[in-house]
Amino acid sequence: MAYDTVKLRSPYMDASLMRRIEQQCILRSGLHLGTGEVLYELHAGELLGSWDSRIAIKPMHEEHVADKNGRVAMHPCEPYLIVEASVHKVQLGHNVYGGPSVFLTACRDLVALVEKLLDTDLPAADFWTVHRVDVANVFDLPQTQVKRFFESMQLLSFPRRGKKAMKTAQSLYFPGKTTTVKFYHKGPEFRVHDVGRLKRFFRILFSHLHGDDDGKNFERVERKVQALQRLADKRLRVEVEIHADKLQYDFGRCPRVSEVSDDYLQRIHDSEIERVLREGKQGMETVRTEEAVWRRLQECHPAKLAHVLHAFWQVMATRGDDKARERYTKPTFYRNRKLLEESGVSWRGSDVFIVANDCPIHDFAPLRADRRFCHLPARNRPEYHVSRDLLRLAA
Repeated sequence: MAYDTVKLRSPYMDASLMRRIEQQCILRSGLHLGTGEVLYELHAGELLGSWDSRIAIKPMHEEHVADKNGRVAMHPCEPYLIVEASVHKVQLGHNVYGGPSVFLTACRDLVALVEKLLDTDLPAADFWTVHRVDVANVFDLPQTQVKRFFESMQLLSFPRRGKKAMKTAQSLYFPGKTTTVKFYHKGPEFRVHDVGRLKRFFRILFSHLHGDDDGKNFERVERKVQALQRLADKRLRVEVEIHADKLQYDFGRCPRVSEVSDDYLQRIHDSEIERVLREGKQGMETVRTEEAVWRRLQECHPAKLAHVLHAFWQVMATRGDDKARERYTKPTFYRNRKLLEESGVSWRGSDVFIVANDCPIHDFAPLRADRRFCHLPARNRPEYHVSRDLLRLAA
């Protein structure tokens, strides 16, 4: 497990301190051309998306406040600061491997870095409040198996998030109000968003270290970046983006950094992945091949019910959730699905080949129990050896 993007809000700060910070941020303003009136003025650096390697720093002078009727609106308040960044890229310059696994330490390091960049004393990180955390698990799979994994997931259905869900040949995206679940192949994402940035950084670095020998420096740059690309090509990344609404629901408010534990964040990650895959809850080993499913159902249920559940499983495995909902009444569908989950039976990646669900990775699920879960440092090779401080400059 590693943490990626986090969004933190500082305690209220002194106005003079905030002015010092604002002088170092991007000034954005809207002007009414007819009257000359300034409609808004924002000092902000913003992230383009979760892949962005920059640090967003937003000085704020307003906050959401609910009135007596429950309506929420922005009202003036004492100044505070919002910081959002990928703590993984802040530390390593990329998020292919490694990354922080202790939330409190990651937040302290981020606030300390912002403090250094702004040359300004900031409140202690423990007292900042948490408004977003991305928790990621990474799995080591060959490119062909990553492709087949996503092919096997095309029948996956998440009705509550179905309207905005996105499925491609290399990713799955299930947005929601409290959490967003993302599965994606790291290789293509790294190639699009990180390769160019890291090449520019390494060219400058090697020119400084080795002089202006363009030929050899070019080879050094290519060797470094290609090593990271090869590693990214074998990575399936499973992220759960935990929103402020989820944190407020669990804690009654947005919690302080010191109140959020690693166990709590990992539980949310596991729970959300289980809800998507409909597996992983049971204490027994998950089965998904036809013969193993039949044996499991016979062991767990009376003969008549085992036959009923086996027929239901075949529909789920070959036709998908949506078609199964059409064939069964709502109570029957949810009752049978629940019984399959409790029996440790999965219909995803089965060996039933009636429709395009013929994923040969019958023993893989993107859960921490899988043997391909990445929990050790990358191989000890010189290509991966770059100091943390240097790679921060590339972010």
